[in-house]
Amino acid sequence: MTLGLKDLYYALCTEEDGVESYETPKKMSEAMTASLSVKTASATLYADDTLSESVQEFSNGTLTLGIKDLTPEVLAELLGQEVDQNKVVWAGKDDEPPFVAVGFRARKTGGKYRYVWLLKCKFNLPSEKYETKGESITFNTPEIEASITARKSDGRWKADFVGAEKDTAATTWFTEVPEPAPAMETV
Repeated sequence: MTLGLKDLYYALCTEEDGVESYETPKKMSEAMTASLSVKTASATLYADDTLSESVQEFSNGTLTLGIKDLTPEVLAELLGQEVDQNKVVWAGKDDEPPFVAVGFRARKTGGKYRYVWLLKCKFNLPSEKYETKGESITFNTPEIEASITARKSDGRWKADFVGAEKDTAATTWFTEVPEPAPAMETV
């Protein structure tokens, strides 16, 4: 169970020789909602009149973010658009959104947080809504959607951690996109 959502970050992802790496994370916006839906591929094999094998694996996913606002510069970076010297953002038909990692955290009970990084996302053009002011005030906040895929290098698509802010993983969660630590040895 989570009790909130905050600290929405993104980091540009580059790939060289089939290995992904990330730039330093940047604040995306103030987060309002994050909805993650995942699709899996599955297969079953029957032998000797019984289920012999069953395989289920991550196929892809969709992340939908409800955010307070996106600056034109952040939106341009997420969508591969051009920003000129006057800070005017130019959208074109040949824009190619880059892959990015998206990170955030959600408060849990007991002083802990659930920390999440989605490791390889590509954002789609968001819908925009503008409305004249009437007798009452209405906030129009953007919603942006990204497709999630697994990394080529290791097949990972998500890093997920529950812990306190002082825990080792949490202290660097938003300063760099985490990579797997060596596995603990079993005795």
